[in-house]
Amino acid sequence: MLIMYFNIATNNIKKSFKDYTIYFITLTLAVCIFYNFNSMNSQTVIEDINKIDILVKLISYISIFISVIFCALVIYANNALVKKRKKEFGIYTTLGMSKQKVSRILTYETLIVGIISLGTGLLLGIILSQGISVITGKLFEFDMEEYKFIMSTNAIGKTIIYFGTMFILVMIFNTVAVSKHKLIDMINASKKSEEIKVRNPVISVTIFIISIGVLSRAYYLGWKYSSNPQDINFPLSIVWGGAGTLLFFFGLAGFILFIMKKNKQIYLKKLNIFVIKQFSNKINTNFISMGIICLMLFVTIVISSSSLSIKSKLEEELEKLSPFDANIELNVGSDEQEVQNIEKALKTVDFNLRQSYEYAVLDAYYTKIKVSDLLNEYSNKELKERLKKYVGVLETIKVSQYNEMRKLKGDSTVELEKNEVLLLTNDNNEKQALNKLMNNKNEININGNKYTLIKDMDLKDIEYNLIAIVPDDAVERMPKSYSTMHINNLNEMNKQDLEEDVKKLRQKFANVDYNRSDILDKYGFIISAETKIQVYNETKSAIGTNLYIGVYLGFVFLIASAAVLAIQQLTEASDSASRYKTLKKIGVSNNMINKTIFTQILIHFMAPLMLSIVHSIVALAIIGKLSRNVGLVFLFKLGPTIFITGIIVIGVYGTYLYAAYTGYKNIVKNS
Repeated sequence: MLIMYFNIATNNIKKSFKDYTIYFITLTLAVCIFYNFNSMNSQTVIEDINKIDILVKLISYISIFISVIFCALVIYANNALVKKRKKEFGIYTTLGMSKQKVSRILTYETLIVGIISLGTGLLLGIILSQGISVITGKLFEFDMEEYKFIMSTNAIGKTIIYFGTMFILVMIFNTVAVSKHKLIDMINASKKSEEIKVRNPVISVTIFIISIGVLSRAYYLGWKYSSNPQDINFPLSIVWGGAGTLLFFFGLAGFILFIMKKNKQIYLKKLNIFVIKQFSNKINTNFISMGIICLMLFVTIVISSSSLSIKSKLEEELEKLSPFDANIELNVGSDEQEVQNIEKALKTVDFNLRQSYEYAVLDAYYTKIKVSDLLNEYSNKELKERLKKYVGVLETIKVSQYNEMRKLKGDSTVELEKNEVLLLTNDNNEKQALNKLMNNKNEININGNKYTLIKDMDLKDIEYNLIAIVPDDAVERMPKSYSTMHINNLNEMNKQDLEEDVKKLRQKFANVDYNRSDILDKYGFIISAETKIQVYNETKSAIGTNLYIGVYLGFVFLIASAAVLAIQQLTEASDSASRYKTLKKIGVSNNMINKTIFTQILIHFMAPLMLSIVHSIVALAIIGKLSRNVGLVFLFKLGPTIFITGIIVIGVYGTYLYAAYTGYKNIVKNS
């Protein structure tokens, strides 16, 4: 008996293979992606895997959230299949088969499709993971000389458990769904056509215009308050954006219908009336899901573009992040601190300052000038908002030490007269304010002494926020802020020694956030240290982590969005089969019908995508402004990254669009 039911299930899958295409593609891609990102800790054979431990943990946590999304998607797709096959199940019941036995057949079908998609997805995932392994090595700069084929049994087990649980839930859902349907409803399912819902055009146009106003309000609030994200209006912009998106799709169908009716040449051309009515009907029925899909696509584009953009820009700036082989800084907490010299502090903690180390010391001193008082009058809006929250004072550096530091880098030195001050900054907004300051007044008063301001001499690679380079005697009686030692120009062997020395130094001041008082009691001061190699590795690790999470979530949301749109269209095909029969009866050719189907699906797919692109452009501009306001010096490099994101979106989105078109066309043809 079991074999008979199993054979029926197998034959049903063969006959309904085209119906299962979207379902199968979605499951296979879901399994493939899930395996790939959970096999992270087994994708390379390097020993330095601890660099991505945080990433592995993050992906494990996110996988739980993603599995919920996939589970909802699988149940949604399965529900569409069950709904489409009501008549078939009704025939089984008419022939004397109980609903329990029908449910058993459906359970076997789900099991077979699940096993096939799970196996195919895992196979595809294992193959693709080898390529991702190489990408991982490139991102984190692992040594790939010992690279070999790896298959993660842990990721396979996790994937089987997660998706096995999903299929069990689907089986339970199918059993409940079949038991609830009445025989008469199942038999007459194919005769029922979804009622075309047409809203009052005046109401629809009014709501559409209101939605544009709401979205404009959201964009305005997001842009205006990006300089102050703590303000309630900034998160409110997200709420306004979500509400505006739903209102947009609520009124879209009626608005398009209203506009098209005004243009008779387009409205009455070929089957445009039919296409517009079909699209309007589906939008009116599914405006909430369309709005959610639009927001999911928006999240996909933003996180994918920003992840790729940050990676691209940071890699360009990587060499500039630390121009020295090592930086060691002594923090001076107060005038009472006994040790205020970095060289003395290093001797106190037995740091091995080798003779081969070429270094320069840079001491910074506090003035009584508040940065906000100095620049506020000449600042643009962005800088003024930032200065409201900044209470720091202008710091100074002796010109002799500054020149020693520049020599260490191989740069030219600067010359100052006794009454001259050079103001430097790496921030573009501050540079603009300084230029206005120097154009309006040529003097600055530092601790009671007047100094003439001079231009920055086009100095390149400034590493500082606002700082004043002053004559050596100007710092007398100024409290010290910090003392820094820059070490540079070492050969490879000395760099290895430096790494070990700095590592030991860092261990002495480890967990300073938790043990600050204990460390101060022991040494009387706090030292921080970093090497260029350490900064480079940490930055590359941050880049890789950011990119992996961004791509992972982006792919999941993209697949979920495209799959839901495709399933909606296939459901629409079954509901509208009788309408296409009528078109054939009045002499419409198959070619015209196919063009109508493609146009309808294309509009259905493009509507949420187009609005999500508009959302994304505004959001990325706001993110760029926000990053500048919080002091991040890098800007998004959006050109090539948006192009790459576009290719990915078009590839996945286009695949589902074509699959939906093929399935829709076959349903209409067979009807």
